[in-house]
Amino acid sequence: MRERCTWGWHRGMRQLAVGVVAVGALLSASRGHAETPQAEVLWRAILGSRPAAIPADPDPTGEVRWRDNFDLALAEAKGAGKPLLVTWRCLPCKQCAEFDKEILEGSRSLDPLMRRFVTVRLTDASLLDERFFPYRTHQDLDLSWWAYLLSPDGDLYAVFGGKDHVSENTRISEAAFENTLRRVLAHHYDPQRVRWDVDYPMGASSLVEHGPRDSAGYALLRAKRPELEKPHDEYGSCLHCHQVGDMLTMEALDDGSFTVEAFMGRWPLPENVGLLLDRDDGLLVKAVQRGSPAAKAGIKVGDRLGMAGGTRLFGQADFRGVLHRAAEGADAIEMAWQRGDDVLFGTVEVSAGWREGNNAWRKTVYDGVYGPGMGFFPLNGPKAGKGESLSIKPWMGPNPAERPVYATGLRPDMEIVAIDDMDQDLPTRDLITWFRLNHQPGDEVRYRVRDGMTYRFTLPTE
Repeated sequence: MRERCTWGWHRGMRQLAVGVVAVGALLSASRGHAETPQAEVLWRAILGSRPAAIPADPDPTGEVRWRDNFDLALAEAKGAGKPLLVTWRCLPCKQCAEFDKEILEGSRSLDPLMRRFVTVRLTDASLLDERFFPYRTHQDLDLSWWAYLLSPDGDLYAVFGGKDHVSENTRISEAAFENTLRRVLAHHYDPQRVRWDVDYPMGASSLVEHGPRDSAGYALLRAKRPELEKPHDEYGSCLHCHQVGDMLTMEALDDGSFTVEAFMGRWPLPENVGLLLDRDDGLLVKAVQRGSPAAKAGIKVGDRLGMAGGTRLFGQADFRGVLHRAAEGADAIEMAWQRGDDVLFGTVEVSAGWREGNNAWRKTVYDGVYGPGMGFFPLNGPKAGKGESLSIKPWMGPNPAERPVYATGLRPDMEIVAIDDMDQDLPTRDLITWFRLNHQPGDEVRYRVRDGMTYRFTLPTE
C-alpha cells in the first residue's frame, strides 16, 4: 500500500512538472487498493483481456542488433513506437556469464521476440540513470546480469533477472525470458494500455538525470574503499552493480536507517509467502505451502499471478520486486491472479520475520561494507565439508607478516576449529556472513586451533 501511494505521488509530480493536469492520475484506481470495486474492474479487464496481437517480425532473417548508447536507442524507440529491452552486464564478474552468452547468441525462438524491441546492452553500472532505471527499488544489485523492459517514453514495464542460494539457474531460463518478452509485447501493443495507466512512470525515482556517481553513497564508499576507481586490466574502469549495492548500504549506515533485517532480507523469494512458481513460466503456481500467507489469500496450484501491490507482473522478478519493496515487518500485499477464465483477488498478509532466507551468496553481504572481516580469508581446512566441525586455514596473502592478525601468533598453516564459541562446519560464504553479522569493529575475537591454543585478535576499527 505504501508503494502505491509513493508511486502515485511521483507520477503526479512528473505530470505537473510537464504541465499536465495530474488530479486524475493521483486518484487513479489503477494503483488504488485492489479490493475497491473500481480497481477490481480495472484489473479484471487487464488480466482477463485477450492478449493483443503482436506485429510481425520486422526482419525474419536478420540478426538482433545490440546498441550501446541508451539515449540514441530511446530516440529510436520513440520514433518507431517500439519497446526497449535494456540489459546490464558486469563483465568482470563470472556470475551470470552463461546466461548472458545465451541471450547474446540468441536462438530460433528468442531472436524473433528480441527483434521486436530496440535492444541495448550496457556494461557499466555508472550509466544507471534513475529517471529510467530505478535501481534503488527495482534492481537486484547482487546480480551481474539484469534487464529492464521500457516503453518508448521510458516508462518501466518489467524487470528480469534472478538468483538464489542454490544456483544461477534456479530462477531464470531462456524460456522464462521469452515468456516475459511475450507478455511485455502483448501489453505494449494493447490499445488500452495508455488508458490503463499501470506502468511505472519515467521520472518516478528522479525527475533529473541522476546516477550512482551522483549519490551520497558514492563518496562514502570511495572513502572506505579507495580502490573503487581502480581500472580493471581487461575491461577498463567501470562500476559494478554490487558496488552500487554497497553504496546503498553506506547511505543507510550513514543516515541511521540501516537494519540487519532489511540488509539480509532483500529480494525475498516467492517461497517466503508460501508460493513456488514455475521457473520457465515465471508466474504459474506449482505449489502452495499449507497455512502460508499465500494459501490464506486463496491462491491455489495452477493459478497464474497477474498483479501484486498495484504492479502488473510479467515474470517472477516482478513479483520478487514487489516483495522487496514491501515492509520489513507486517504488511498486506494485494494480489490478483488468473484461474482459468476467472480473475480472483486476495491479500497476502505477512508478519515480522517473513523475509528471512539464505542470502550469504550475495557479494554485498559476504564481501560488503557492513561488518568486519576476520583479518584473513578462510580457506577450507582438512576436515571442511565433512559435517564434523569448523576446519579452516587462515590465508593472509603473499606477505602474512604484514597482516595485523599475524602479530597474535596465528599462522597460515594452522587449522582453526572454533571462532569464539562457534565450531560449526559452515561453507565459506556462510561463515564469512556469520562473522560479519555477529561482530563489530573493536571486538575481541578468539581463534582456537587444532592443538588447543587460542589466539585473541582485536578487530580493527577502520
